[in-house]
Amino acid sequence: MPSLMDLSQRKSRLLTSRVLLLGFSVISLVICAWAGAAHYRKLAWGDPWQPIGWLLSMFFLLCAFLPDPRGLATGFKSLVKPKTAFFLFWILFFVASHLWNFQTAPWNGDGLFDESGNDLGYLKTNVIGHPYQASYFHGVISRETLFHYYVWGFLKLFGFNILSYEAALFVIWLTAFVFALLLVDLFFRSYVVTSITALVFNFLPFAFIYTFVGYRYPMTVALAVVSLYFLHAGFRKGSPFCLSLGGIAAGLCLASSIPGKQYVLALVIAAPLYAVFYRRSLKRTVMWNSLALIVYSFLAAATPILCYIIFNRGSYTYYEGAYLHQFFDAVRGTPAPNDMRYYVTGLWKCFFAAQYWPRLLFPDFLPIPLPYYWFLVPGVVLAVWEKRFEVLLLATLPVVGVFVTGGAAVEQRLLLAIPFWIILMSFTFAALLKLRPWPGVQVVACALGALILLDGLVPSVRYIYSKTTSPFSVGQFAQHQVAVSRFLKHVVAGQEHPGPPHLERNELNRIKGLSDPPYDTFICQNDAYSIIHLFLHDYDDDKILSFCAGLPFSSVMTEQDVWNANKKAIASYAPGNKDLKLIWERDPQAEKIIRMFQSLRDIGTEDSLSFSFGGRVRTFYVLNIPSENIPQFQQRVSGFPATPDFTSMPQSATNTFQGGKGIGKGQFDSPTGIAVDGSGNVLVADTGNGRIEKFFPTGAFLSIIGTKGSGQGQFSQPNGIATDRVGNIYVADAGNQRVFKLKSDGTFITQWKGPELGFYGPRHIAIGPDNSIYVVDQGNDRIVKFNPDGAVLASWGSKGNGAGEFNDPTSAAVDPATNKIYVNDPRNKRIQVFDDGKFLTKWSMPEWGQPVGFEDLAIDSQTGRLYASSTHLDAVLVFDLNGTRIGNVTPTPPDRLDGPSALALADRKLYVLNGNRVSAIDL
Repeated sequence: MPSLMDLSQRKSRLLTSRVLLLGFSVISLVICAWAGAAHYRKLAWGDPWQPIGWLLSMFFLLCAFLPDPRGLATGFKSLVKPKTAFFLFWILFFVASHLWNFQTAPWNGDGLFDESGNDLGYLKTNVIGHPYQASYFHGVISRETLFHYYVWGFLKLFGFNILSYEAALFVIWLTAFVFALLLVDLFFRSYVVTSITALVFNFLPFAFIYTFVGYRYPMTVALAVVSLYFLHAGFRKGSPFCLSLGGIAAGLCLASSIPGKQYVLALVIAAPLYAVFYRRSLKRTVMWNSLALIVYSFLAAATPILCYIIFNRGSYTYYEGAYLHQFFDAVRGTPAPNDMRYYVTGLWKCFFAAQYWPRLLFPDFLPIPLPYYWFLVPGVVLAVWEKRFEVLLLATLPVVGVFVTGGAAVEQRLLLAIPFWIILMSFTFAALLKLRPWPGVQVVACALGALILLDGLVPSVRYIYSKTTSPFSVGQFAQHQVAVSRFLKHVVAGQEHPGPPHLERNELNRIKGLSDPPYDTFICQNDAYSIIHLFLHDYDDDKILSFCAGLPFSSVMTEQDVWNANKKAIASYAPGNKDLKLIWERDPQAEKIIRMFQSLRDIGTEDSLSFSFGGRVRTFYVLNIPSENIPQFQQRVSGFPATPDFTSMPQSATNTFQGGKGIGKGQFDSPTGIAVDGSGNVLVADTGNGRIEKFFPTGAFLSIIGTKGSGQGQFSQPNGIATDRVGNIYVADAGNQRVFKLKSDGTFITQWKGPELGFYGPRHIAIGPDNSIYVVDQGNDRIVKFNPDGAVLASWGSKGNGAGEFNDPTSAAVDPATNKIYVNDPRNKRIQVFDDGKFLTKWSMPEWGQPVGFEDLAIDSQTGRLYASSTHLDAVLVFDLNGTRIGNVTPTPPDRLDGPSALALADRKLYVLNGNRVSAIDL
């Protein structure tokens, strides 16, 4: 047994070594700060010493308070107990559940979120090969680099590929999960409460899907939970080592991403609240020593980011400052649309709208399932009662952040709150178990709690399962973009006809083992953005993709934009001793440009490429120009016209209905509706003249139906027109506020005034494959569905810009193959898709610009195409039925479209109301 003198000597040696190590830590921190200042003043000596001083300051600090060998042995022995097995079980459960249907899940290694492409590109551009810096200004935001250094380690160990990246993300969320459970265990010491918390956390769709998404924000989540656990453990055990770990994690949390400031703010607010309620503890020296240790530990970890903030304050605050400026303008009374109602409505929809597209990754599921509020709200009260102020603050500050920033794509700003929402729920779980003195009450309360839990848990599990059954179930995991990027990378690297795209160990780096290709490459591809830049980074992606201005041509570029980018890239190319390979993805929007360049094939050779992925075949046109012909090629391209003579598609058109403005036979006054009956006759709603005009398929005038007026069979402002399978004619009369049903010869059958308060400006009619009639009730911002006898079957829609809401809808079309209804919503610049009134999806239509007419739709189910008129562009746009832009339809010159509105399809012809005439375009 050691003597009293031995213990005294050991304690003295420990104190001496602790002081020495703390001194080394302080010196290292000073070096870090000094070197950081030198780095930002462009002094090269500071580049290596900033990270060295930073890491050493934290290392010496932890060594100073590391338990002695006896304490370490005791700590390891404490792990050999049932609780360790309990936590190992939940770790294995988390791992196994997140590998559920992994091969068919969107995160199977073949998909990548676009923002993750940005982050990985940022790693290769700003981090690898550069001196350490805590953040860089990138675009409009300062991107902290802690996350990127962490990811870099995984990529170095396991390969530069998407799967390694997802493994790094998985470890972050596993850490957040484990330490959230440790916190719950520390608070309540209950296996039951911890197990319920684990289930809720593990199967919360918000957290589950974001496990593999990316961003720097999840690292903040993990560091915040780790920090809070060690701070609580340190104060409970009186452990300086735990307190220093908690302080270091807090500093790293600040350095990890923007929400890190919310964690620090929560601690700063909670500290004085604890001081008020625990005043007696402030009289103890050990408390002040503990607080000083936490502050120093925080500074040791946060010094590099603090140096960046000091020397780049404007860049660091620019992104948030813009949001705050807009918010305070709203507080001061900015008028709509960006008034306070915009912010309040946005927050409400973020949490409670069943369909809300700004929730990018889960637009059709709530961040917090509604049944869980039965646990969350009492948990808030209990947390306040038990003085867990920091938990409450960390659950609410991110919500405040979302409220202040407003706008779209906001859910990532809520990530920090996820574990603390669940911890607040655990307060309610624990309270139910404390009802033991009243067994009857406890049984009833626990039974209700179990039912509520299942009401939230079962739909969550079902939703997660539904997302794991198809790689394409979460579109933001851009599987097709990854596939085309992998494929084209091999072409750029020198494999002119590569095999199908697949995961490779170092797919994000330059391919080893291939000699330098004998050609330079220009690529003009359809849909990939940051992801293809990432895959081509090591081959000079900016130069290669300058052929389409670095953008995907289908979604953000017009044909003229693509043409201009093609010409500019070729003109600026500096010829050398390499050939030039030009690649266009085959697409109706690119076909016209391809044909222009095919005129130069006499000085080059043509080729084609293709691959199949996920049931989609991608094909590419290739034009190879030998090095000796490049100057001639550039000269001939420079002679191309500024605006080429696009003929859009191999079509012919005849202006069969000359029309003209007037009241005579075959003349029109602002017609707005067109339809084709079973005999091929064309019916035109001659709106201004209050009549329907009927033409033979040849375009010759046939007859007039109706006269102007408000009586039976008379029209005021006939708009939409449609015919059913037996030849009946349906006319939407916006002036008389009713729908008329007529026989094929125009004889009056009946009229419908609409449900409830009646129609208000019925604008358009569509007929479904089951003979259901859909009326676009524009003034009421709704769609009304009737059977052929006039009985109302359904009605949906209201005014707004949310999912299923409209702002003056103008038309609808029904896909006869699926019975899906596509609705024009031009003031909201979008098309919405429904299935019997249930919202399915939508896609943006920026081409509509400011509405100046009544845009129409027509669907060709055989070819899977949707045609949409655009009065703003004087064009008819072509899409597939998933919203992918294919191109335009235009007549053969000299015919042209002038304010096209209504559309009708029949016998491979597209009939377009074109001012006061009709154009028939052969498809």
